[in-house]
Formats: sequence, structure tokens, C-alpha cells
Amino acid sequence: MIQAVMHQLDLLAGISAPLPRALLNTILIPVLIFLLGLAITGVNHLITRIIALLLGGRAAGQIRNYFTYPGTVHHELAHALFAALTGARVLRITLRPQGDTLGSVEFIPRGNTLTKSIQMTLASIAPVVCGIGTLALLWMFVFPLCALWWHYVLFGYGFLCVLLHMNMSSQDIKNALRGTPVCMLLLFLVFLFLKVNLLQELLLLFRGLSA
Repeated sequence: MIQAVMHQLDLLAGISAPLPRALLNTILIPVLIFLLGLAITGVNHLITRIIALLLGGRAAGQIRNYFTYPGTVHHELAHALFAALTGARVLRITLRPQGDTLGSVEFIPRGNTLTKSIQMTLASIAPVVCGIGTLALLWMFVFPLCALWWHYVLFGYGFLCVLLHMNMSSQDIKNALRGTPVCMLLLFLVFLFLKVNLLQELLLLFRGLSA
């Protein structure tokens, strides 16, 4: 089945007509980001249910939320970083847990409709994008340095903290969708004129990693 899926993806990646290829790659990016964010949310719920079966519901929530708290810091700082980099005004970063909320970032989009749309979307998907980057850096540069057992334990803990907090909340998804059409239009123009084939590059990367 995997081979059949890869064959279909190869066919899609091999599309040579500029407009369909650019459209395909444009659709690919938000789909991948949202699916990854939702998948991480699903993993969160699954781990919580497993812990709840072993230790009880209250303990499960405490362990998931507070044991992996460094991931919360990464999550909120990612929101703030992307908001600031795209021109939004960051008002407040809260990293202190309050009730069911582990942290939050308040910002005000600035500029015209185009820039506000970009700010809303990128700031909302930031935990996923930054999470991918952080995990890649950890794997490439930190994991090779691990030599002792406690190195691996610390690496695994840090990796897990980031991974479990790459999820997108319902509010993140709503904010991201508000600016998605404008961002997709910009992506389409980039793919069209720069002739970038992201799907093909991802397939090459996947085959390289699985070889």
C-alpha cells in the first residue's frame, strides 16, 4: 500500500505544467501543517488516556501539562516570535499556568489586510513550524553528542516536550484560517514564478531518510 501511495505521489510530483504544479504545492503546505498539528493533538490525548488508565485522570492531566512544561514555553515563544517577525505588536507573553491555560500570547496585527492576514496565520502555526525546526536541530546536532545514558534521557525528555506542545489549539486554527486565503495566494505566486516543486523535494527527503 505504501508503494502504491508513493507511486501516486511521484505522479503528482512529476506534473510539469506550471499552473497545476504551483497549485498542488500551494495546497500541500497548509494541509501538512494542519494535519501535523491535529496529529500532535491526537497523540497528546492518547498519552493522556494511557496515563489516566494507570494513574487516574487528575494525575494524567498534571503529568502531561506540567511534566512537559518546557514545551509550553517553546510553544508560546514561537507564537510571539512569528508575530513580532511579521510586524504584529506583541502585548503580553504569559508563561505562568492559570487553571486550564498553561500559557498565552496576546498580540495586535498591524498594517493593511495583507500584512494582518500574514501575521495571524504565521503566528498561529508557529508552534508547528518552530517545533519541526527545533526537533530537526536537536536530532542533527544534539543527538550525535549523546554518549552516556543520562544524555539520552535528557535528549528524549527535551524532544518529547517540544513534540507534545507542537499542537494547534482550536483558537490557533481559527486564527490561522482567517489569513490562509491570502497566504495561499502568495505561496501560489512564489511556486509559480520560482518554479519550486516542494512535493518532489519532500519525496526525495523521505527516500533519503528511509534508505
